[in-house]
Amino acid sequence: MSTQRCVVIFDLDGTLTRHDSYLAYLAGFLLRHPRRLTRLLPLPWAVLKFALRRMSNTELKQRFLHAVLAGASKPAVESWTRRFVERLMINGLRRDALDMLEHYRQRGDRLVLLTASLDLYVHEIGRRLGFDQVLCTQAEWVNGHLSGKLAGPNRRGEEKVRCLLQLKREYADTTVIAYADHHSDMPFLRLADQGTLVNGTSKALRLAEREGLPCAFWKP
Repeated sequence: MSTQRCVVIFDLDGTLTRHDSYLAYLAGFLLRHPRRLTRLLPLPWAVLKFALRRMSNTELKQRFLHAVLAGASKPAVESWTRRFVERLMINGLRRDALDMLEHYRQRGDRLVLLTASLDLYVHEIGRRLGFDQVLCTQAEWVNGHLSGKLAGPNRRGEEKVRCLLQLKREYADTTVIAYADHHSDMPFLRLADQGTLVNGTSKALRLAEREGLPCAFWKP
């Protein structure tokens, strides 16, 4: 039985952060390694296929990962991660989100960061923000270099739901609170004991209004 008062789950992009972290991370790495720019040429076609629903979010994420980071060494990735996270801590997080984190931390709740973003930088963000547990999408390493593939499930949609249900089993006598911003998070928020849509996308706001799900707007 858990001794924590609650398990509080936070999404990352759009919930804790002001902007998408994955694209910002990839763009920053490209600026440091401009020779990789030519590898982006196939990506517009992939984006179009995704827009036409002929490619999944997971496959699109992997295409971007492969184009930008495939073959990158661990020292190069870790060097950029340190700079990226440092910048994010300074001006990339929502003030209201940090206040909410501190509120739950002071109560003694268990803080969980659950996001579809990559472990390459998410674990360091989680450590810096004092999360007790981090669940995120993992990138595959082969012989000290990124393969450009994912090493496990994309922590999005149904996979987020699976993670939440697992946490509910682990902390069966504990209230589970969840915050997220995207319409793909709606099933996840509905299953939480207390789910709140934060800074929701327009589609998510319509769904939340229809279902009577609480909404909040955290200042940048």
